Amino acid sequence: MMNRMKSTIKYKKGLFIGILGILVFPLFLEFTEMIQLKPLKGSYEIPENPEFTLAQWFTGEYQDEKENFIKKSLYVRPVFVRFYNQYHYSFFNIPKANSIIIGKSSYLFGDNYIKEYFGTNFIGHQKIEEKVNKIQRVADTLKAKGIDLIVVLAPGKASFYPEYLPESYDSMSVGTTNYEVYNQQFLSSNIHYLDFKKWYLDIKETSKYPLFPKTGIHWSKYGELIAADSIIHYINSISPTKKAPELLLGKTKVTSDMWGTDDDIEQGMNLMFDIPDLEMAYPHYEYDTLNKQEQPKVLTVADSYYWGMFNFSLSKKAFDNGEFWFYNIDIFPSEEGKPSFVSEIDIVESVEQNDIVMLVSTDANLFKFPFGFIDRLYEAYYSDQLKAPSE
Repeated sequence: MMNRMKSTIKYKKGLFIGILGILVFPLFLEFTEMIQLKPLKGSYEIPENPEFTLAQWFTGEYQDEKENFIKKSLYVRPVFVRFYNQYHYSFFNIPKANSIIIGKSSYLFGDNYIKEYFGTNFIGHQKIEEKVNKIQRVADTLKAKGIDLIVVLAPGKASFYPEYLPESYDSMSVGTTNYEVYNQQFLSSNIHYLDFKKWYLDIKETSKYPLFPKTGIHWSKYGELIAADSIIHYINSISPTKKAPELLLGKTKVTSDMWGTDDDIEQGMNLMFDIPDLEMAYPHYEYDTLNKQEQPKVLTVADSYYWGMFNFSLSKKAFDNGEFWFYNIDIFPSEEGKPSFVSEIDIVESVEQNDIVMLVSTDANLFKFPFGFIDRLYEAYYSDQLKAPSE
């Protein structure tokens, strides 16, 4: 009996010390920063430390701001955030990240891609027809100036992997989509058009490597490279004199350790443990430096589906240092002394410095394609015709 009591007391002491250690250890880390903690991924800002004033003290504003500052600036905050997020993911299948949907077999999706797949964000036949007519007219004007305009439609993950959407979507019917109508309009126009969405679906079952990752939102690095290769070949087919260098793909590394954006959704979820991934392919690549021909200068107006290509120097090494206008807002590469925003430049002058203008969008962003670029250029070219007769 006595031994049992001693054993119980030891157990309780051990439990108490363990709980106390769990509570004190974060405080120890906070003051010592002894262990290097993995920072949180995603977009978040640490608020400024509020300045104490009596007025704000009595209204309670100071206390609220101070509490928020302490919460967001704690050194150990990443530990608690990851634990909290892992708990909700593991036990309730809930992602603590904005606009993320967990599908079957832990495939991750952005909700805007699902909306496009089902057509719930469809903007209507008339609006799309009007946009394509504007694109055609601007393309004709640019062509007269020796500039080609190309539209590139990138695939979307939900339309590529509908079989992995959550069971709650199984009974939903697919309506008319923005892609469906845009595709019809572009095919019946004279606009240079590349449809990677259709191509991806055509080669889905025969592709040697995955074209989309399991835990990322963008096309895979492998899929991105073969798409870039196709873009180069298409540009060279319509450019009579200037030629972009070939993209040469070499030895391929296959691994379940994700590179680049192949697990960007998962990274933004800030979990404690990795979600098992597919075996992904990462080919070695280089540009054909033996090709000394003058390159076409390409301006790319695109969403985030062009970021990977920009990061492997497609604009720099194949498109004569052409600019990338991200969502027609930010100008990349950014250079000191030069405008950083499209709103700050003379759009006609900037566009007409190029040989080719390329518009790129994934299907999920077609409801806002082409990001105001054509509207602004259309107004610049045809402003006199747009004025009312009384003006």
